[in-house]
Amino acid sequence: KETGIIQELRQMLLSFQRSLVLAHRGHHWVLLQNAARALWNAITSLIKELDSNDYLVGAVYGLSCHCLYHASVGLCDLLSSCGDTIHWEKLPALSSLNFTTYLDDCNTFDLHFIRRLLFLSVEVLYVHQHWEKMVTIATAFNNATGHCWSQYLAPVIASAQEMLATRANLHREKVTTEALDPAAHLDPQSYNIYGGVSLSLSKVSVPLDVKATWDQRKEHGSHHERALDKCRTLYLRYLAGNCASIQQSPDLCQLAVDCTPKLLPLPSSELPHLITAYRGVVEDHSRDGGCDTELAVQALHELGDLYHHQGNIRLAAQQWREGLRLVLGGLKEPLKQWRDFPLLCGKDGRHGLLELCGIYGCVVAIVLSTKLARYTQCDTQEQVECYLMAAVLAKALFSASLPHPLSDLHYASWDFQQGVCLIPGMD
Repeated sequence: KETGIIQELRQMLLSFQRSLVLAHRGHHWVLLQNAARALWNAITSLIKELDSNDYLVGAVYGLSCHCLYHASVGLCDLLSSCGDTIHWEKLPALSSLNFTTYLDDCNTFDLHFIRRLLFLSVEVLYVHQHWEKMVTIATAFNNATGHCWSQYLAPVIASAQEMLATRANLHREKVTTEALDPAAHLDPQSYNIYGGVSLSLSKVSVPLDVKATWDQRKEHGSHHERALDKCRTLYLRYLAGNCASIQQSPDLCQLAVDCTPKLLPLPSSELPHLITAYRGVVEDHSRDGGCDTELAVQALHELGDLYHHQGNIRLAAQQWREGLRLVLGGLKEPLKQWRDFPLLCGKDGRHGLLELCGIYGCVVAIVLSTKLARYTQCDTQEQVECYLMAAVLAKALFSASLPHPLSDLHYASWDFQQGVCLIPGMD
């Protein structure tokens, strides 16, 4: 039975590869994105169905390496040819709570999906030790996007370069950092790149300058984003090492289980150091005059979660209140002033809320207000205000698209069906 599934999988991936190559060669960018998305859907669906069979899950990832590589190469060419008008240095890579044109608007190309697919390709190729292909697509993506996500890809590229240098050192005495002539792939016999196992493994077709890779990472990206990303990595390691003690949040428990085989667990004794790291991110934001409010909101939210897990309810409420204040435009008393949103925004309340907070900012504000009502020692009146404000923020989100009601009466009596789409067209 497993052999038959693998044979069908090979045929499916071969068809995907042919469609990707044809769309890429013809510069049919819409067809290329559709084929890549169909490939993504097929792989993710298979992984969900075969989750209990480790052998078949490994086979799906292993056989899809070549297909994912072709999809990534084509999508990088798409960005190179269509992304000349994008100001990549102004594109938020991590911290934005607002609608971002090229990340959320898929009319030209779906940058959010392209990033997700390429990151999956990098992960799969790295795990299966296809280091040259991984470095190729990661470097091409960095170049096409102005190194916007270099802070995430650079460590993986540097690790792969070190692996390649180590492998080459085993088969020759000295490794140069110069890339192999691309013509060697067109005429391998003349260049004698396959003159034996040792000779072929000693040749590398990508640059091996690890220092240059790290220098590029330092030149691009925000220090605050790198600091928050480091804190989140430590957070995941803490979850991986303390899954049994985290009972109040099923989502965190599942996240901890998913991360356990991938991350080195962090013992519970390291919780104070993790909190100190998050406090450093928040203090940097205050010290720099609030240069990145959206990033500070996310850091305060997660810091409040850690304080609550530690049992310090007062400090948890303080962080959540400060995050709610920032995401709502710096209101001094958001729980008392939220009813004045239409006046503060100078227009219809729901549209003004979306412009003030952003789509994802509204979601964060809903979570923060409900956490304040549920997990902190506030009085009944404050709880009611928190829940009412969360309801108004949720209505602003739903009323932003046509399938959902606009009036308060219809919204209050509307039945939210399972699987309802919040904003059609957004992932």
